[in-house]
Amino acid sequence: MKYRLYLFSCFTTIAIFLCSFMNATNSSEVYSKGDIKYTIGMKAFGGVIFYLDKTKKHGLVVSTENVGGSWMTYPWGCYGLSIEDAEGVDIGSGRLNTNAIVNACDEKETAAYACINYEHEGFSDWFLPSLEELELIAENLGYDDEFSEVIQFDNANYLSSTQLKNKKHKINYAWSVNLIEGYTMSSYKSNKQKIRAVRAF
Repeated sequence: MKYRLYLFSCFTTIAIFLCSFMNATNSSEVYSKGDIKYTIGMKAFGGVIFYLDKTKKHGLVVSTENVGGSWMTYPWGCYGLSIEDAEGVDIGSGRLNTNAIVNACDEKETAAYACINYEHEGFSDWFLPSLEELELIAENLGYDDEFSEVIQFDNANYLSSTQLKNKKHKINYAWSVNLIEGYTMSSYKSNKQKIRAVRAF
């Protein structure tokens, strides 16, 4: 009888140990799956990552397609009107520029409107990138053949949400960037150009 009790006690101890080990292993697996390392050029959050902040957990993605389709083009809009709050150049100012354009410009067929109405892979919080955001897209994704099949930029000028700051030209000009060649140029707000949408994660 004592021998049976001893065996039962040993079996119970082993079973508890194995269950504890399996639970610890499963917890470790869940942690590792959630601990994703984001990198430039990775497809995620509806687009392709082109910017990461210092934490490497947040950043910006650009859409994998031209908004409206391969051949679709849009004007910046409101030619002859200066929108002071749409002069942001820096990384992170694209959203503010886009909101300023939409709020100040009554035209509905503009690049800014197209971006805020863009939806892809369940995401609908897109905006027209600022000048430096667009330049960074060219630098990190456009120059490198490694990402060409994923991102598929056209060799054409893409419109930014940044209006020129020059007092003489701000009412008529906005910045654009050729994402393949990498050069920046100003163009009439009435000129129709291709666009890519950006969102933050």
